[in-house]
Amino acid sequence: MSSAGEQRLGAHARWLWPYVRPRLAALLAVLGLASLISLLATAQPYLSKLIIDDGLLGRRFDLLCWLCAAIVGLALLGALLGGLNRWLYVRLSGRILFHLREHIYEHLLRLPPAFFRQRSVGDLVTRLDGDVAEIQRFSTDTLLAFVNATLLLVATGLIMIRLSPMLTLIAAGALPLQLALRHYARPRMQTTTRAVREQSGSIAQFLMETLGSAKAVQAAAAEDFEAQRLRDLNGTFLARLLSQQLFTFGIGAGSSLLSHVTTAAVFMIGGYQVLQGALTVGTLVAFTAYFTRTSNSALSLMNLYLAYQRAAVSLTRVRELLMPVPGYLPGESPESSAALFASVPLAPQIHFEGLSFTPDGATAPVLCDLDWVIAGGSKSVLCGDSGAGKSTLIDLLRRFTGPATGGISIAGRSVAQYELSALRRAVIVLETEPALFRGSILHNLRYGHFDASDEAVLQAARRAGVDQFVEQLPQGFSTEIGAAGQGLSAGQRQRIAIARALLGKPSVLILDEATSNLDAAAIAGMHELIDEHFSQCTRIVITHAPRQVPRADRMVRLDAGRIVEMNDEPSRA
Repeated sequence: MSSAGEQRLGAHARWLWPYVRPRLAALLAVLGLASLISLLATAQPYLSKLIIDDGLLGRRFDLLCWLCAAIVGLALLGALLGGLNRWLYVRLSGRILFHLREHIYEHLLRLPPAFFRQRSVGDLVTRLDGDVAEIQRFSTDTLLAFVNATLLLVATGLIMIRLSPMLTLIAAGALPLQLALRHYARPRMQTTTRAVREQSGSIAQFLMETLGSAKAVQAAAAEDFEAQRLRDLNGTFLARLLSQQLFTFGIGAGSSLLSHVTTAAVFMIGGYQVLQGALTVGTLVAFTAYFTRTSNSALSLMNLYLAYQRAAVSLTRVRELLMPVPGYLPGESPESSAALFASVPLAPQIHFEGLSFTPDGATAPVLCDLDWVIAGGSKSVLCGDSGAGKSTLIDLLRRFTGPATGGISIAGRSVAQYELSALRRAVIVLETEPALFRGSILHNLRYGHFDASDEAVLQAARRAGVDQFVEQLPQGFSTEIGAAGQGLSAGQRQRIAIARALLGKPSVLILDEATSNLDAAAIAGMHELIDEHFSQCTRIVITHAPRQVPRADRMVRLDAGRIVEMNDEPSRA
């Protein structure tokens, strides 16, 4: 392996070490058991030699019986220990790799929204599912295979040297050529494997998008169009897969051919020595058995090298998910959380001071030296053109990203002085499309407040008017809904979101275009609910229709990155 390859292997090993270290004792026990099994396997060919030379040719039937019984006993013991070791190792490797998947998943859930706008969900799912599974398959099969093959190679090699140094030298002749063949194949193997994994991610993304929008596909009569797109994607995937598989097969076939040539040479020279009386039949039989095992072990080790190249691609793709993300504001460390405030006061004043922000890749700032003070307990309306930065302002408030300059304070304290989880629980946002999940209505009501009692959930549902439409459903609150609330109207989804907010008892409530999908009557009804049940909150209403917002204390407009007062009097209806 080249120095660059050794560096990559070392980097991968160091990266995986924190996941392995807590289970190191169990891993060493498994490897110790594997070593014992490998040593047991080396005894059988030598027993065959004794059977031929001492039992058959020596005409000792009693010894023949004992040696045959020993072969059966060792095989049975090896099978039992092998089954136990396989179970222990699969369980151990599964726990290590699932820990890896869980850690990365938790990390992804804490990344800023900009990360998910730049990455396809299908690719992320493929990395978490397919790539982690590839790493697990490699680790499950490889470490035990490596230990077994290495021990067998060393043990059988020593026995072969003792049996016939000349035949051992001939048997080792193909090894350098086989290693050179694998080394030559490494770059191509990595390239073809990455192409297959990336195409798999493209197919996953396509399926998620089209199946999740099946109604829109049907409405556009685009079923045949999308089916053809899938055929094209599958065709590309198959071409890449065939390229990878044929290349892998070619490397394996070349190594196998070299092994067969070496085997033929061993039989020719060994057979000649037997005919000349320089070697016993039993020794030749034992040597060829050991040679077969040595060849298999050597091929296994060399195939593991190619398998590592495939797994290295998956390791790289998974590691990329943990690379630093611009604008990522990680949560506080346990050491620093004690110094942070664990709650946000009710109806706090909010102060945006000298705030500037430029999105990644943008040439001009969205927010520019913005100043805005929102009185505690007030209801403020914020409007502006699409793309003016209204939602960005709310993301900054909730620390999904950080400003270039300036700061934000709540109740006189910087948002950075609050525990991140406490800040986001205290600042609740109702959006155009509430985040609902596949599951029961009761599950969606409780989402984010999992410790809430059924009584508290049902009370919040009654206050938000959810019970009015749930009573008409055959299974009531146990009714299952689809992803994103499929099966419910826009107004019903908003009422569930309001009930969820009631459970959260926020200090700040933000409506981010929450009424854009509602008619005038539904908008009025929603604001009645908001003003009745969240009067103790500081409320911000982001809308393109500020005149439809009743009982607003103040109306402002976001223009050219700054807050501009609207001259007209706010609505008091």
